[in-house]
Amino acid sequence: MENLAEILKQIRLKSGVSQAEFAKKIGVSQRTWSAYEMGETRPKMATMLALSSMGYEIPDLTTGSYQGSERTAGAASEALQELKKQEKELIPTKTFDIFRLRHGTGVTLAAKETDFDALVLLPVFSQAAAAGRGQPETQLREIDKYIPIVLEMLGGANPANCGIVRVVGDSMTDMNLFNGDFVIFDRTQIEGDGVYVISIGSDVRVKHLEYRPIERKIVISSENAKRYPNPEIISYEQAENLLRIHGKVISWLHRNPY
Repeated sequence: MENLAEILKQIRLKSGVSQAEFAKKIGVSQRTWSAYEMGETRPKMATMLALSSMGYEIPDLTTGSYQGSERTAGAASEALQELKKQEKELIPTKTFDIFRLRHGTGVTLAAKETDFDALVLLPVFSQAAAAGRGQPETQLREIDKYIPIVLEMLGGANPANCGIVRVVGDSMTDMNLFNGDFVIFDRTQIEGDGVYVISIGSDVRVKHLEYRPIERKIVISSENAKRYPNPEIISYEQAENLLRIHGKVISWLHRNPY
C-alpha cells in the first residue's frame, strides 16, 4: 500500500460497509474516519487498537504494509509497544547543544547542564495557541525560529522534547499568562491535571485540564473567572475524538502588558 491512509481505506472497503458504518464499529465519527482515509489526520492509539482487535496487525498499519492476519495475545502486546515507540518517533525533535555567552560579546561557549548561565535553543512553532476561542491547527509541525532559553526554566525537562508557542487571547490572565506571552511546553508530559497546549477539534488552545476519573469526564477551563466563568466539560469518550494534548506548560516568557 502507498501509505497509511490508503491502507485504512482498503481495510474499510474490504469489510464491505460504508464509512459511517465502519466508523461506528470502531467508535469514531464518520467525519473523523473520512479524514483518516484522506490522510488529513493520523488515527489515535485507541483507533489503531480497535483495528488491531479486528485482526489487523498494528505494526503493518504503521509501517505501510497490510497483512490483515490474526494475532495472538502476545503479539498484540508487542504490537502495542511498537506503536508507542513509533508514536514517540513522530514527535519532531532536534539535537541540541547547551551553551553560554561570553560576557560582553556575542561569542558562544560550550556549557554543561550544571552551569548557572547555561542556555539552549528551543523551537518556536508558527502555530499560535489561543487563550480564548482557539486558533486553526497545524499540528505544531512548522517551526518559525529558535530562541535561546535559560536551561533552568525547563525544570529538568529534556530540551529535545520541549517547544514554544505564542499565546493569543486573555482567558488565562488570572495566572499571569497574557496575550503575546510565549509558553514553553514539554511534549512528553500529557497526563494528569495541569495547564496544557491542546487541540479541541481543529482549535489549538492553552487551557487548564482537570480529570474526574469517577465521572469519566475532563474539565477544560480558563483562568479568567470574570470573563470565562463556565468551563467546558467533556466525557472520556468525547475526548477520544475531540481532544489532543500537545504537551504540558512548564514555564513561560512574560512581557508585562502594563
